[in-house]
Amino acid sequence: MKTCRVNPCICRGYPSWWDEESLLMAFDLGYDESGSGDRLLVSVQVGVTEQARRLKKQWRKRLGELEFFHSKDFGNYNSGIFTKAGLDRWQRSALLSDLSKLIHRYLLFSVTAAVSIEEYNANTTPKFRSRMGTAYGFLIDMCLLSAHACLGDLGLKSEYNILIESGHRNSEQVAQILELVRDIPVDLLPFPLKIVTSGLGDKREHPILQCADMAAYSDWQGYSDGDPTIWNALHRKGVRYHAWRVKCDENLIRQFVEGDGPARQELVNKSISHD
Repeated sequence: MKTCRVNPCICRGYPSWWDEESLLMAFDLGYDESGSGDRLLVSVQVGVTEQARRLKKQWRKRLGELEFFHSKDFGNYNSGIFTKAGLDRWQRSALLSDLSKLIHRYLLFSVTAAVSIEEYNANTTPKFRSRMGTAYGFLIDMCLLSAHACLGDLGLKSEYNILIESGHRNSEQVAQILELVRDIPVDLLPFPLKIVTSGLGDKREHPILQCADMAAYSDWQGYSDGDPTIWNALHRKGVRYHAWRVKCDENLIRQFVEGDGPARQELVNKSISHD
């Protein structure tokens, strides 16, 4: 695994829909989680807001009779939403291929952060967790700061629209923290993050959350030696889109807890890696 701060495919040149006036951009960030037991993963998908709107339109059109793409159900041929929609193995494969192409076309990259919940709790205090968030909230922050670092390497001044899948038990706490951050002037924040909107959403209504579900689920399959089908569809050579990882080990957690804003951002910058 090679450590790198930003996808070299992006750095070779800005896409055609970027111009000098677009260097101050709004980006959509869609979050979802996966994992099991002690291992928790959170993924964020990142795209320019205008391109994310195009993704939404094309995504819904391609789904057809399928209510939404739920990665956990993809390989279930006895029940679940794919079976309900009457999709056989070939149709599911074709759908996955087409949706992955939409992700490659309209989104820039994903970031997935993973942590041991037990390890996170052992290296944080209840006071810290009540103020800064549980392991879930911590991973939300790590993904946000990682995305911010990657976009910053492109020289982009970023404004963020943040949408988090509403299913996790700690999502309400994270939403409240983001609301507080959103109302603080940027020059008073430890990180120069301008949050325009933030909130919770249902993945049935928001394709970018379905994209995040694909990233988180497929990464978890990699951790657990599961089915690589979705991972292989998302991670193809020769496309602009790439996936980044942040492994949150005990050392990183301790440094993050002890550091101030700039130190935490620099720590995240050094922790981003790409397969």
